[in-house]
Amino acid sequence: MLWMQALWFGAVVGAAHQQLWLAPVVMMGFAFWELRPDRRVYGDFQLMLVAVLIGLTLDTTWVRLGWLEFAAGWAFSERAPLWILLLWAGLALTLNHSLAWLQSRLVLAAVLGGVSSPLSYLAASRLGAVDIITESGVWFVGLGLSWAVALPLLLWLASHFKRLKQEEQNDV
Repeated sequence: MLWMQALWFGAVVGAAHQQLWLAPVVMMGFAFWELRPDRRVYGDFQLMLVAVLIGLTLDTTWVRLGWLEFAAGWAFSERAPLWILLLWAGLALTLNHSLAWLQSRLVLAAVLGGVSSPLSYLAASRLGAVDIITESGVWFVGLGLSWAVALPLLLWLASHFKRLKQEEQNDV
């Protein structure tokens, strides 16, 4: 979990201060740590891909809805920036490791994701990485509900990938 915290601060502070190299550097360290052979869990790579696709979809939607504006975004579009996508990839690396205990507690994961994620965006806003555009609290509810679905889904996938691998090994 320490790596994820370092990634969050590196991504947010890097975006706020136009230090775009910071998030990729921390993410490389995080990935090397979690994906080394003695720690790797089947499904980590697949989860990273799925998480980045979910993040690209959700964060781009929030920008296009006019809820959020990210610092250090793509200059040519209204898509989620690289630094936020790296945070989604980093989250995926915690699902079989520090957050594995939540795989069997999906309702709790929904509550935690639904409450803590909008607070994380609010903290990033206070640090200058995100502008919350809308005056109403609809963004908070929208992000909370999205994360209340996304986090349990990713945790379920993590568990599912491990189960598939175990079944494959049992068949051999």
